[in-house]
Amino acid sequence: TNVNLSAEATTTVSSETIPLLSEEDTTDDRSTTLTLLEHVNFNVPNHDYILDFYLRVLGCGLDPKVACNLMPDTDESFGRTGLIWATCGPNQFHLPRGEIGQSLPGHIGLRYRSLDNLKKRLELEIKDNNNNKCIESYEIVKDNDSNEIVIIKDRYGTIFYCREGAEKLTQYRHSFVKSSETDKYGDVAVKYGMEEETDCRGIDYVEFNCKKGIAKKIAAFYESVLDVAATVIEEDGTIVALIGFGDVDNKSCYPQYMKFRETSEEIPAYDGHHLAIYVGENMNDFEDAFHKVDRAGIISTNWRDKIDATTIETARQVNQFRFQTIFDIETNETIFELEHEIRSVEFPTFPGKRRK
Repeated sequence: TNVNLSAEATTTVSSETIPLLSEEDTTDDRSTTLTLLEHVNFNVPNHDYILDFYLRVLGCGLDPKVACNLMPDTDESFGRTGLIWATCGPNQFHLPRGEIGQSLPGHIGLRYRSLDNLKKRLELEIKDNNNNKCIESYEIVKDNDSNEIVIIKDRYGTIFYCREGAEKLTQYRHSFVKSSETDKYGDVAVKYGMEEETDCRGIDYVEFNCKKGIAKKIAAFYESVLDVAATVIEEDGTIVALIGFGDVDNKSCYPQYMKFRETSEEIPAYDGHHLAIYVGENMNDFEDAFHKVDRAGIISTNWRDKIDATTIETARQVNQFRFQTIFDIETNETIFELEHEIRSVEFPTFPGKRRK
């Protein structure tokens, strides 16, 4: 789809607030085992576009733990060479080095208190950077309720839907480099530091395009394997599976969700991007999740991990495990691939308070 880089468009898209339980749903169990969709991970070949895109244009902050990776005059490093963590309220984007820039088939929904500063930064990006822009394109559209959405496509093909509204996850926060912390971070604080808060306030949802006929199967997978709140709706003539995160509100909505939207368009081959998800409230909840995924036979590993969490003992040791395969629970056929990095609330970088 070609988008307008300068003028406001009048495209109409769906509203962001979608209940995960229909009025006809008579069940009283509205709980979900998924606590927080915490970060999205994309491999990037270098810093050429991603620093400006995530930190300057989107208005994310730089996690202090990785600031040393941008400081040439220090012997310190964090993680693998070139790793960047971009903070937005309770969430992050993890951006390790990889040969090919990754993207996901769908889009990511971001939250802002106001879109005004984002729109100004986008205007300047188009005006001042000519052929060296860190974005591919953007447009401004209206949803069904006439609310503005700023749609941005980055240089690697990932699309972001930016909306304004009240924050939903104030109990979680990641830190970021402050502009006043030049004694610690030098020029990095001058260039990328913020003082009070990040302009981008978090990830509301991640939407994936999927093949026709599998949204209900995906919802059934999450309900069966992870005991999560999942449902299927029809939206704008398409079938969508919704997977809820966090506590349900009085409108039967959750603060975050994954969406799997059926489409007749070709789905690109899975390129290895992943989501990090916190489960439950304690170690027992985490262990229950591990056992369920283990019984399903889909525990996976990632070459970046120092320890492969393939047993309950190793999963306890590192407070996380992974799986990638989403399958039809009736036929065992693989229907979607997406690496899930499942974490305990005991994981060292959990952005909330641990309950005793």
